[in-house]
Amino acid sequence: MGQWQVSTETLAACRFAFSPLVETVAALGILAEIRPEPWRRAWLATHQPAFHRHLAGTPHHADWLAERHPARWPAEFRLPPPDPDAAPGPLDLAGLDLPPALADLLAWTWQHVVHPEWPARLRALRADATTRRRSAEQHGWPGALPALGPQHRWLSTGRLLLAVPDDALPRTELLFVPTGARHGWIAQDADRVAVIYPTCTAPVAGPRTPPASLGRLLGSARAELLAGLDRPRDTGQLATLTGLSPATVGDHLTVLLDARLVARARSGTAGRYYRTALADALLSAQPG
Repeated sequence: MGQWQVSTETLAACRFAFSPLVETVAALGILAEIRPEPWRRAWLATHQPAFHRHLAGTPHHADWLAERHPARWPAEFRLPPPDPDAAPGPLDLAGLDLPPALADLLAWTWQHVVHPEWPARLRALRADATTRRRSAEQHGWPGALPALGPQHRWLSTGRLLLAVPDDALPRTELLFVPTGARHGWIAQDADRVAVIYPTCTAPVAGPRTPPASLGRLLGSARAELLAGLDRPRDTGQLATLTGLSPATVGDHLTVLLDARLVARARSGTAGRYYRTALADALLSAQPG
């Protein structure tokens, strides 16, 4: 493993790409996690029962999963970077040298989980890329993508230092690939290096319009904040989402924290908030 200090020209020419393979790997990893992130509860409640039934009917798949950590799959199996010029269409595993158990699990996950959600996932990923690109234009790439993953470091000069295989070429094209996975990774081939970064989004965003009854109970601002916490967000993101000032958002979050309707995310997403199970139950119980 070597290091690649990305040139200013390469960073300026970088592109975003979207990958059904990356998202299917991400979904499978989340389904297989023993301690999933708490804001994924609703999505897991929808998909995990069928996943567990599938594993019960295919014990060799369950055994294969038990022997491996999902975060290590991409590096272990050298998953390729996406082609930024290709339409992000259906999952295609042809030509990939994958263990049969992993290939079967990915095919099942695509068919039963990712494919039905793919239009919504793709919209969310494209929205994230658009936001990052705009932020980079205003504040620079280190501000737009501050937490890409463990295999990168932003230098004080604003250049990006990546840990890449020794055969990576210094003139390789750089891609940024958003994903709903918990952890990012780096994918590389002879033509490009892809930095796959977690967006911290829920796999499919929930509705952000709060029920009217919840607004009458909590007040419209706090109800809107709860509805907007379908994924971990910081105070600034919530202010942008709701149109409230950051100070007002902070005051409302203090009340919601005291009521245990909101919790702070763990380290790694410090300063972000998410809905608790109590808040999810409250939202789902509203008639509209």
